[in-house]
Amino acid sequence: MSSFEDYKVLRNKVRKFEPLSLVLQCIKKLHEISKKAVHENGGYTPWNLLYLVKITFLEGGKNGNKAATIGDINTALNQIIQLGDECRFLNGEKGGLRKFMRTLAFQQFWFQRTITSSDMARQLLIFDEKGAEELNEQFYAITGLPIKIFLQMLVAAWSGFIEDSGRTHITRGWFAPLGFDEEKINSFFSLVALSVEQTRDFFERHYENTEDKLLQLTEQSPLNQYPFLQIEDKYYCYSPYVLQEKIKHAVYDTLKGVHGNNFTQVFGVLFENYICRLMNEYSMPYIPESELKKIFKKKRVCDAVLELDDALVLLEVKGIEMHPYAQINPTNAVLTKQLETNIIKSFEQIYEVGNLLKSTNEGREILRDREVFAVVVTYKEMYLSDGQDLWDEFLAEPLQEYVAEKNLDMDCIPLKNIFFASVKSFEELVKVVIANGNVISGVLKKAAEENSDPMTKKYLFEMHLDAYEKAPIPILEEIFDGATGELEARLC
Repeated sequence: MSSFEDYKVLRNKVRKFEPLSLVLQCIKKLHEISKKAVHENGGYTPWNLLYLVKITFLEGGKNGNKAATIGDINTALNQIIQLGDECRFLNGEKGGLRKFMRTLAFQQFWFQRTITSSDMARQLLIFDEKGAEELNEQFYAITGLPIKIFLQMLVAAWSGFIEDSGRTHITRGWFAPLGFDEEKINSFFSLVALSVEQTRDFFERHYENTEDKLLQLTEQSPLNQYPFLQIEDKYYCYSPYVLQEKIKHAVYDTLKGVHGNNFTQVFGVLFENYICRLMNEYSMPYIPESELKKIFKKKRVCDAVLELDDALVLLEVKGIEMHPYAQINPTNAVLTKQLETNIIKSFEQIYEVGNLLKSTNEGREILRDREVFAVVVTYKEMYLSDGQDLWDEFLAEPLQEYVAEKNLDMDCIPLKNIFFASVKSFEELVKVVIANGNVISGVLKKAAEENSDPMTKKYLFEMHLDAYEKAPIPILEEIFDGATGELEARLC
C-alpha cells in the first residue's frame, strides 16, 4: 500500500526543479494530448499531469532550480502512477468496488466530455427565469460582467485552443477583434487567471491540502476554478479540458463560491423551474409540487410526479453536487454526512409519497395500478447509479431507521426502480422523448432490468439512453445560437 514515505520520493524529486519549467512542460503536454482520444495519448493522462502541476506549485524549487525536461516529467508521472496503483476500497468491503469506480469517475470522466451547446444555453435559461433577478445582480457585482458576456468571453477564449495550432496561451489582445473594452477584459481575467504566487497560495489554502497526501491523487483538479496561469502579459491555459469544465458550470460555481448554502437554496428553486420548463415544452405530463400539496395536505411530497400511460415517475430535483471531500474519500460515514440533507432526504420523501399513493384514496386515484419509479435529478453528476446500489453501500441504516419511525412500507417502490440523473442526463432523456414520443416508462423499465444483471448493469443513467434516437432540444439550441450569433456579430 502506498504511504507518505512513497509520496516523499515524488515530493523530493519535484523540489529539485525550477517550478515554471515543470509547469510549462506539463501545459505543453496537456495541450498536445487534448487533441487526441484518451486511449491514444501514449500513456500521458491529464489527471496525473494536472496533479504534477499542483505538486510543483506546492513543492517545486525548494531544493534547487534545475530546468525540467520531458524526461523528468516522465519520471515524475511514473512515480505518480506507482503511488496510485492500489486502492484502500478494494479490500473486500461491501460497496468497495462502487467507491473505487466513483473516485475514478470524478477524477477522470470530465476529461472525456467535450462542451456542448446545452452547457452554455442551460445556464442562460436558468438565470433568465423569474426569480433570478437578484442572482444576476449579484453575479454582476461579483464579476463586473453580465452572465451572458462572461460565458461568451469564456467560449471565445476556449476557441483559441481547440485547433491543433500549438497555442498554449493568449494575451489580452485576443479579445480585441471582438470589441470588448478594457474594463471587461480586466474583469474577465481577474475571474479566470491567477499569477504564479496567487496559484501557489490558492493550492495551499485548498481543502485537499490534507495530512493524507495520497487522497489528492483522485481529486478533480481545482484548477478548473482558475484555468489560466498569468506569466507577465501571457495567459497560459492549463488545458482545454480544464477550460471546458469551467464553461460548463461557470455561473453556478461563481455564485456558490461566494454565497455557499444561501445560493444553493435559491438555485434549487431555479433548477426545479428549469426541469419543469423542459417537461412543459416537450409534452411530458406531470403533477407539480404545488398540486401535490393540495392533494396530500400537510404531507411531505416530491417535486413532481410524471404521469405516463403505464407508470408514475416521482421526481426529486436537487440543485447540488457531490462535496469534493466525498469524491476523494467516499467512506460510508463521509457519504452519510455529506448526503444526509439532500439525497437521503430525497429517499425519505420518495417513500412517503409512494406510501401515500398506495394507502390513501387520493393516492390510489392517481396510481391506478401503474408501476412506480423515481428519478433524483441533480445539477452535477453524482455517480450514484440506482437505489439498490446506494442501499447496499451506505443508505440501508439511515433509511431503515426513518422508515421504521414513520411506519412506511418500502415495497411500494423497488430500490431498483429509483435512478439518479444529472441535468445533462435528464436533457438526454428529453431528447429521446422529442425523437421518439413519450417512451419514458419503457426506458425506465429496461434500465431497471439491465441494472439487475451485473453483465448489463450501467453506473450512469445516461448510458441507458445510448441505444435511443435523440433530437436536439429546440429551446436550448435557440438560446445557444442567439448567444454565439451575438459573438460572431462582434467580428463584423
